Formats: sequence, structure tokens, C-alpha cells
Amino acid sequence: MAPNILDRIVTHKNVEIRETRQKTPLSELKSAARSRNDRRSFCTALQQHPGSVRIIGEIKRASPSKGDICKDLDPAALARACERGEAAALSVLTDSAFFRGSMEDLITSRNACTLPVLRKDFIVSEYQVYEAAALGADAVLLIVRILSEHQLAELMALCAETGIDALVEVYTRSELEIAIRSGAFLIGINNRNLASFDTDIQNAADMAASLEPGRIAVAASGIASRKDIELNLSAGISRFLIGESLVRSNDPEAFLKHLIHG
Repeated sequence: MAPNILDRIVTHKNVEIRETRQKTPLSELKSAARSRNDRRSFCTALQQHPGSVRIIGEIKRASPSKGDICKDLDPAALARACERGEAAALSVLTDSAFFRGSMEDLITSRNACTLPVLRKDFIVSEYQVYEAAALGADAVLLIVRILSEHQLAELMALCAETGIDALVEVYTRSELEIAIRSGAFLIGINNRNLASFDTDIQNAADMAASLEPGRIAVAASGIASRKDIELNLSAGISRFLIGESLVRSNDPEAFLKHLIHG
């Protein structure tokens, strides 16, 4: 796999946005986003039960590094299993070119449960934030690595304006500093290097000590067992985003309960 996979994704994303804007104008999305009255608080879901394990269950069909994870994934069924399994929220991959997801997966998942839903994508434009808000997302992922500090601040402000939450993703300490300066409250610490897709399960645990009090850390990528959960708990992280291991599980509901309760 090429080491510049992230550059390829972002380049394609900009082309994709230009094409989508031709079909659905920004003004239409703004109107739909402002008329929503069904928001669920992603932030509140992660704030509840401090100290206990809270998991964001991810609906993920494929990835550039693993290919197909689940060809016949049923987003509605997995969303319901996550809710029964005591997940705090859902994350839905909506990138189609590299992860084979869609906004339809997000809509289907959200309609199948009462959990707040994160749009997980490579957000580089206000258009995508309005699109997420218009089509039912309760939060979006903002990746520090692909945004300037000014862009990050602007997109976070837009999230606040449209009434959705922002999970700000970092991989390095310098990215964490940018997230903190930008006022991020929910900070996802990725164990995966998005440039190479190499994964180090220790990354989030190591970086947790640099996180200022009053913010919520979410460890993501490579977490597949209760042992992985306990490693992070010992570092002060009790919020997790679980994707591939959940999708591959034969019983997602039981798998989540095991991760949460041990």
C-alpha cells in the first residue's frame, strides 16, 4: 500500500465534493440543516457515567488497509445490536471510494436505533458539515492532520452553529496541541497513522497524559479485546471507538458487553 494513502483520500474527497455540489446546492443543505428538530447529543452520551467504559460502535464495511471487512453488512441490524450491547453512540463511515460507506448507511443506522450518530469521513469543507447536519448526523469527525488550524476552528464553529458535535481526531502530540488550542472538548486519539495505516495500540495510552483536564479522550483503532480496554483504563481513558473487531464479531451485542463489563 502506498504510504501517501491519506493524500490520495483527501485529493479524491475534494473532487467528490465538487461533483456532489452540482447535484445538491449548499443552500438546500443549509435549509435542511436549520429545520432539523431531532438532534441527539453525541457529547452528552460520552459524558454520562464518568469513569465507566463507554463505547462508540462503528459501522464499517471496508478499509484501504484491510479491504472488505463485511461485504454483506446490515447497518440497521448492527445499529440495533450496538444499542442492545450498551454502546453510547454510533460511528458510521460515509466515505464510498475508500471505505465503501455512504450517507445512506448513516441514515439507515440512525433510523434503526435511538443512539446519537457520528459521521466518520474526511471532512475538508463546510459543505460536508451542512450535509451531515441535513441528513441526520449528530456529530462529525474532524481530523487535525488534514486541516489547517484556521480550517479546524472554522469547522468547529460551524458545527456549533448547526447544532452538531465535533469529535476532533489527533495522532501526534503536536496535533493534540492544535486541538486543545482550537477548544476541542471531545478528542479522539487515533492509534493508526493515517498516512501509512500502521497501528500502535499504545499510542492513545501514551498520549493521554498530555490531555488537559476537562476534556474527553476517545481511543480509536486496533482495540479488539478487554485487555486492550484495560490498558487504556490504566492510562485514564474510558471512552473508545470500536470498528473492525465489532464488525467481524459473530455476536456484536455480546462482544460489546464483554468489552464494557469484562
